Amino acid sequence: MTGRHRHRCTTLAVAMMLAGCSSEPTPEPSAVAAASVLPQPLASPVAPPEPEPSVPASTAAEEPLALAGIRYAPRDDCADKPGWPAFHKSLVTAIKARDAEAFAALATPDIALDYGGGSGTAELKKRLADPEAGLWQELSAILPLGCAVEGGLAAMPWVFWNVPEAVDSYNAMLVLGDETPLREKPGSEAISPVGWFIVGIDPMSFDPKAKATRVTLDNGRKGWIETAKLRSLLDYRLIAEPKDGVWRITAFIAGD
Repeated sequence: MTGRHRHRCTTLAVAMMLAGCSSEPTPEPSAVAAASVLPQPLASPVAPPEPEPSVPASTAAEEPLALAGIRYAPRDDCADKPGWPAFHKSLVTAIKARDAEAFAALATPDIALDYGGGSGTAELKKRLADPEAGLWQELSAILPLGCAVEGGLAAMPWVFWNVPEAVDSYNAMLVLGDETPLREKPGSEAISPVGWFIVGIDPMSFDPKAKATRVTLDNGRKGWIETAKLRSLLDYRLIAEPKDGVWRITAFIAGD
C-alpha cells in the first residue's frame, strides 16, 4: 500500500471513530488524521504538479556542479479559496502580536494539539504562554512556508501535502532557503545550492544542535548541509477547514 493510500485509509477510519463524538458531520479527511502522512521509504521523489527545476535547462551546461533535483519551494494554493484571505490576515496578525486570545478565537473548541489527546482552546492558550514550548516561534516559522489544499482542508506549510509517496518522512528533511549549499564536508567549498530539496538523513544520528548534518540526495549523492537550514517533514503544521463558510484551525500539531 502506498503512503498516499495508507493515509486515506487512516483518515477514513479516524473520521468514522469521531463521527459519534461530534454534533456536526466530520469532514473527510479529519483534521487529526490529515495531520499525519506516513509515506514509504526514501527513493527517487515523484514530482508534485509543475515542479520547479533546481537549475534552468538553459544554464545547466554552464554550471557543471549544479545538481538535478526537484524543488519543493513554498507555494500558496489557499489564497483563492473563499474566506481564506480574511482568515489568513487575522492569523498573521495574531501570530505577529503573540496574541493568544486572538489566535484561539481562530480555532475550533476541540483543536487537536498532539497525538496523546491534548486538545482544546484552553490548553492551546496554556501552551502558547509557556516559553519552554516555543509555539510562537513555531508558528512564525510556518508563515513563510506556503499553504496547500487537499480534501477541502488547508495545511501550512505547503510541503506537508506535497511530499512524494516514496519518501519516508521519518528519514527526510526539507532544505530551507533558495541558495543553501551542499558541501563535501563541513566548512568546505560549496558543491551546489540545494535549496528546497528534500534530502535523506540518518534519524538515529541527527543532532539538531550540530552545525552541519550529513545528507543524501535522491540520486545517492552525499554531502553536508547547515543544520539550521533543515526542517523535518513531520515538524509543526497548522490544519484549517471551512466551517459554515468561516475558516477555523482544527489542528496545530507535530509528529504523527
